[in-house]
Amino acid sequence: MENQQLKPLDKKLLAYLYHDSREPTTKIAKKLKISREQVSYRIKKFESEGIIKGHIPLINYNRLGYSIINLILLKFNKQSYAKQFKSQIKESKNRIITVEVLSKYDLGVLLIFKNEQERNNYLSEMLGNHSSEISEYLIIEPYFSEYYPLKFLGNIESKSKVFHEYKLKEYKLDEKEKNILSVLNKDANSKIIDIAKQTNLSAELVVYKLKKLRQENVLLSTRAYFDMEKVGYFYNIVLINFHNFSKQNQEKLREFCKKSPHVDSLMFMTGKPNCYIQIFHQDVLDVHKFLIDLRQTFPNESITTDILPLKNEGEDVNTLPFL
Repeated sequence: MENQQLKPLDKKLLAYLYHDSREPTTKIAKKLKISREQVSYRIKKFESEGIIKGHIPLINYNRLGYSIINLILLKFNKQSYAKQFKSQIKESKNRIITVEVLSKYDLGVLLIFKNEQERNNYLSEMLGNHSSEISEYLIIEPYFSEYYPLKFLGNIESKSKVFHEYKLKEYKLDEKEKNILSVLNKDANSKIIDIAKQTNLSAELVVYKLKKLRQENVLLSTRAYFDMEKVGYFYNIVLINFHNFSKQNQEKLREFCKKSPHVDSLMFMTGKPNCYIQIFHQDVLDVHKFLIDLRQTFPNESITTDILPLKNEGEDVNTLPFL
């Protein structure tokens, strides 16, 4: 399916699936004012054409005791080293996703850790083992992250979700919940009856557990995972540094991101850069518009930006590598 053939209705459906792919088809159909059969048909079509690559759970890692998230940007001496590294780190119990960066760096790896000691040991060993291959790296450690609906595809109703806040009270998963999440990790849109079969639990208990995981803010949502280039969109990281990163400017930036049509997520970090924004865009004009709007929102602030285009959203996604 080429981008010019993607109808506004299809875009809006993709936007809903990105925000919560387990939302009942009857509910989505009502919002889109089409039949449930049409919703199911379009989803199957997106999947068969590779526009939807899969469905993944969105997890609040802090609630599971993983208080540290790191994005490591890596530059290698040779492209072959990057390819080898990507293959080697794939099975890491700390790695969520790997992305290919198209400028300045070669790879970005999203990692989670329970504490500073685990983080320090892991990074020390990783960087030490590959010291002759890695020429440059940047460690980004957010203390706050927020995730937004895809407004540019037509989802203007859903609200943003906070998916990382430092040091929340830990929720202890029982074995039943671990097994349910393991099934969702492979396919977050698995039917209740299939989850029940794979976990040897009753369908009623699966429903209860899923509801509880949502209520406890462990399972934030489930979302479709796209090949955005097939719908004519590309993915950028924008690293931003505010000279004055006050609480007032942080709240102002959150409001800006909630309104900006192309922002996917926002992160606040200590050090430089102190802000990280992910955006989807169709062409360079979208990126220019984003940067102009950003500077107009903060006319009296000193801001520096660095744009890192990505090949895609990432590969080999494993949202629960520790299970």
